[in-house]
This record gives sequence, structure tokens and C-alpha cells, in this order.
Amino acid sequence: MAPGLIHSFHQWRRTRSAAQRHWTEHDYLVLDIETSGLNAKQDQIVSIGWVVIHQGRVELDSARHMVLSNTRVGDSVGIHMITEADVSAQGKSLSSVLRYLRQCLRRRILVVHHAPMELDFLKSAWQQAALPDFKVSWLDTLAIERTRAHRSQQPIQQGGFRLAASRARYSLPDYQGHDALTDALATAELLLAQVAHLGKDSRLVDLQQLGGGQTRW
Repeated sequence: MAPGLIHSFHQWRRTRSAAQRHWTEHDYLVLDIETSGLNAKQDQIVSIGWVVIHQGRVELDSARHMVLSNTRVGDSVGIHMITEADVSAQGKSLSSVLRYLRQCLRRRILVVHHAPMELDFLKSAWQQAALPDFKVSWLDTLAIERTRAHRSQQPIQQGGFRLAASRARYSLPDYQGHDALTDALATAELLLAQVAHLGKDSRLVDLQQLGGGQTRW
């Protein structure tokens, strides 16, 4: 067997073995982004917020919220309330933010709500910043919620898998603010509620089977 294939096989075995461990034996970086639109090919990330889950608890001192520079806010200001003046005063370069994010993601599982959009924007930004390839394991709280509803044959109305609606099913409070950090914290709380519902013996692989995967930027 070629050396490259041997390395890939051993890496696959290590990843599979790690996924069998209890979910609290892994660290998670729960992330949300605010964008200037919905199309990753033509719109931009305006801000990024994240918080870490360590040993099954949200670490509030890990919370980060960063506004990106050289971003066209446009009509999206009415959603995230970040203005052109905020971008000018607080904006950090895309490259520096993504390098920091890459450092924080090492040995952590990325958690988002609605992975297709979040991952598309992050991949586009990664390519724009011309950063080295980076492999990420991820969980999607929306996909977890959708799979749970499907398995229990629970009918969900249109829009019922949005973050606020998903949280409401676990009697989690409705946050009035709408920014990347608030939504990252809201997603972290949703994940904890989902795991509590699944049972105390949940493993990472159980969560991945409900809504997870790997990607390379």
C-alpha cells in the first residue's frame, strides 16, 4: 500500500475512534456569521461571532465578535445593525480574522445553524484570503433538529427549523438582539438542549449521524 494511502487509513481510524468517545470529551467552537446577502459568490461576511463549549459547558470568556473591514453593508444593515461607520471604525482584515479562527478551530468541532450557507461563505472567504487548506469537522444544529423531527414523525411548519423556532421547542428564551455573537451563543445553548434530549451517554458520532460531516476549505 502506498505511503499516502497508509497515512490516510490511519488518520481515518483515529478520527473514527475519537468520534466514539463521549461528546463532552471534545471541544466545540460554535460560530455564526452575518452577511451582506445570501449568495456566497457575490455577497460578503460582515461579522463573525463564536463561543467555545468545553466539557459540555459554554465558556463565556471565549466569546469573540469581529467586524470585517472592506465590507459593503448595503441593505443588510437592517438585519444585523452593523453600519458602514462600524466597519470603518472596528473592521479587521479578512485574512487576520480567518487566521485567528483557524487557530481557535484546531482540535475543535465547528458548530453552526444551517451549515450549507455558513460553510459556503467561510469557504469563499478562505479562498479569497488565499489561506492553506484546512480540514474541519462540523455539526449543524438545524440538521440535527430536522433529523430528530423526521425520526419522531413530528410535523414542523415552514420556518420551524430557524434558530428561534428550534430553541422554542426546548423552552429556551428568545434573544431580542440579532448579531453574530448573540446567535452563536443561542446556537450553543440549542446544541446543549439537543444533547440533553438525546441522553447523557451521547457520543460525538451520535451527533454526527444526526447532522454533521467534514469539509475542507
